[in-house]
Amino acid sequence: MSIKLISVQVGRVKSYGDKQSREFLEKYWKSASVKEVANGKVFVGKTGLVGDEVADKIHHGGEEKALFANSYENYGEWAKFLGLETIPFGALAENLTISGLHESNVCLGDIHKIGSALLQVSQPRKPCWKIAARWHNKKFTNEIYTTGLSGWYYRVLEEGFIEAGNEVNVVSQDESKVSILDANMAFANPIKYRDILEKIANISSIALSYKISVTNRIAGDFSLEYMRVD
Repeated sequence: MSIKLISVQVGRVKSYGDKQSREFLEKYWKSASVKEVANGKVFVGKTGLVGDEVADKIHHGGEEKALFANSYENYGEWAKFLGLETIPFGALAENLTISGLHESNVCLGDIHKIGSALLQVSQPRKPCWKIAARWHNKKFTNEIYTTGLSGWYYRVLEEGFIEAGNEVNVVSQDESKVSILDANMAFANPIKYRDILEKIANISSIALSYKISVTNRIAGDFSLEYMRVD
């Protein structure tokens, strides 16, 4: 099966608080999650795409979460959930929209070559309340969380250029073979899938912040407040 990067997105930090947003969420907020399609080659540095910004630098961005990727195969499901015929590229706030990869076949620690950049899967994306705010649907963040169809983050092992149409080559797969979907299901059900969480905690290539959250989840000391819209 062909695996391709079908779209690349970058976003600038903007403030939100128009009438429609205020009716949905009674506070102003900033985000770079509303992204635009980037045409042509885009340089991937250690902290992500040139031209892409991050509003919340505590929970997003940095070298361990340099790029956020999402599976195009999920787009139909999300459009249906939101009551729309279609949704645009970058709808989930992702930098990379990829066809042929899915949370069920992408594993923690996998190394992918896209264009001239070498990337490593560092953790699942943790959906926060801003994606619900963007789509004016208070149930959206929780739906992403409960289905496990969250997308995934990459760290950049080798900088380079990428562009829409590039093939995605799976260079290597971590021997643990814990998929993003399995990791998300385990995180949502820590008692039932404690063994998977313990396995994840021992994967050396995962992001440190994710490892901490997994170990805290095992210990029963973890808050999901980042998902709450109100």
